Amino acid sequence: MTRANKAWRTMLVALMLLLVAGTALARWPILGEEWAEWTRYDSSGNAIGGGRIECDGNIYTWGNAGSPTGLTLYSCN
Repeated sequence: MTRANKAWRTMLVALMLLLVAGTALARWPILGEEWAEWTRYDSSGNAIGGGRIECDGNIYTWGNAGSPTGLTLYSCN
């Protein structure tokens, strides 16, 4: 195997791992088991909106919430 081939395969494996990890982290909470929250920031770093997805599935937002991205998940106790 040439050095270029080995580098190409290593990059491909790394990209696939990043894709799998990103997919696992970017998910909605499991209904009845988890709740989630997100916050949106402006270019100055000020919080301008956000929201919560409760354990029962209700969604509450404040300010300019936008779409729920970058969810932080928590257990429902």
